[in-house]
Amino acid sequence: MIGRIRGVLLEQEPDRVVVETSGGVGYEVIVAPRLMMELPAPGTEVTLFVHTQVREDAITLYGFQDRTDRAVFRLVLTVQGIGPKLAMALVGTTDPAALAAAIAREDVAGLTRVPGLGKKTAGRLVLELKDKLDKLLISQGRDFASVANASLMPAAAEAPAVEDAKAALSALGYNAREITRAMGKVDPQPADTVQSVLRRALKVLSPA
Repeated sequence: MIGRIRGVLLEQEPDRVVVETSGGVGYEVIVAPRLMMELPAPGTEVTLFVHTQVREDAITLYGFQDRTDRAVFRLVLTVQGIGPKLAMALVGTTDPAALAAAIAREDVAGLTRVPGLGKKTAGRLVLELKDKLDKLLISQGRDFASVANASLMPAAAEAPAVEDAKAALSALGYNAREITRAMGKVDPQPADTVQSVLRRALKVLSPA
């Protein structure tokens, strides 16, 4: 199993990167918006902590910025009804401490703001992880007590208008890193239209 990759960042797309190791092999790794915003420019060396998923028809790599994010991702995967895509949405759009705080508060309504997470699965997440996630964070050196009231603020990168706005920005010549940075700053909301998201994103990318 691949547990960590260190190499040169070659390519970036909205949800994945390609990292070339010293052996000349380029690994495609799925990453979340929160990590994408932290990555350096292509051509720079990066280190990703990796979870490897092996299936009969594919081997998929999921990349994280540190061991804690990877550990939380693996713990979330143990909950019935949650696969890698939804686990990545949970871990990749909000800080693990805020996620743990929401689960500790049994904030099912807040959890359902994560794209793809329904009320039933959110309830199961609370039930199965309430006594586990905070302990995991403490074991990873995170001060859970200091964030007990942290708010769960998943990125709105999956709001209905956002994907079309991303496509429009790409057509205008902006790369994945620029698009991800812009979306992180415009704070898209469910009520936004494509035009309103695009207008704010362009202000970020092309300040007057």
